[in-house]
Amino acid sequence: MKAPTIHRAWLRPDLWRRFRTGVSLHSHTCHSRERIGPLEWRPPIAPREAWQLERAQIETALQRPALISITDHDNIDAPLRLRVLSDSRNVPVSLEWTVPFHETEFHLGLHNLPPRRAHERMAALERHTKDPRWADLEGLLDWTVQDPETLVVFNHPCWDERRVGPELHMRRAGEFIRRYRPHLHALELNGLRPWAENRRTVELSLRCGLPVVSGGDRHALEPNALLNLTCAATFSEFVEEVRAYGRSEALIMPQYRKPLALRVARMVAEVIHQRPRHTSGIIDINVEPLSSDPIHPSRRLFSNH
Repeated sequence: MKAPTIHRAWLRPDLWRRFRTGVSLHSHTCHSRERIGPLEWRPPIAPREAWQLERAQIETALQRPALISITDHDNIDAPLRLRVLSDSRNVPVSLEWTVPFHETEFHLGLHNLPPRRAHERMAALERHTKDPRWADLEGLLDWTVQDPETLVVFNHPCWDERRVGPELHMRRAGEFIRRYRPHLHALELNGLRPWAENRRTVELSLRCGLPVVSGGDRHALEPNALLNLTCAATFSEFVEEVRAYGRSEALIMPQYRKPLALRVARMVAEVIHQRPRHTSGIIDINVEPLSSDPIHPSRRLFSNH
């Protein structure tokens, strides 16, 4: 498998003219239950706000139409609520599914589930997360991928989130990929993980023969730092590009270059700040076209393809 195509937005400000659409994968809303150590919290942004935030970045910075998949943890309420509104009626039904695996756990981005059976599938996925059974997992994944318009992404596969130890975690990740490789369509480059970890994901993708897609993993008010570029007009067409042909063009946005600790600190501040209007869909969005970005590329993060 050839090396993934990864672009740096600040070096090629007119790159997206070759593409039809920008894609935002893996972002969260107030319907997502999160944990930091013993603390439980929810992102400070409602579904419509989250959708507007991702849409504004793509339409303003990239000057292209947006395809947006919101993936709350083990919850599909956000996309279902968005689909009743006229301007977001085509939002895919997606989630980030928690899959316990031996001592650790993995997160799968399930994008574009069939809407008519979404509640039925969500109930089955929840049951497995709460009471995992080895015999059931392959059947659940079979059930998920039988629809050719559904995309399954192994999110941040190299992140030892449960802190079982990096060596053990990577051994389990490799075992998971070997066992369920027919049900996985891509690995994720994550916009909230350090580049050293994302580089390991690229290496893993080359070994296992899976493409990489971008996943911003936005939890607060900073739009996704990693996007995808595509010539697809619909989300289903984008799924076909990745799933059937292994094609993916990842784009790193300028905010990824900022120190990760600073970005996380800002996210925490936005989480704890009281925003009484956040469920009404009111949000300040300030995104400029990348052609006017004053940041000079002072350091190289990625090899340009």
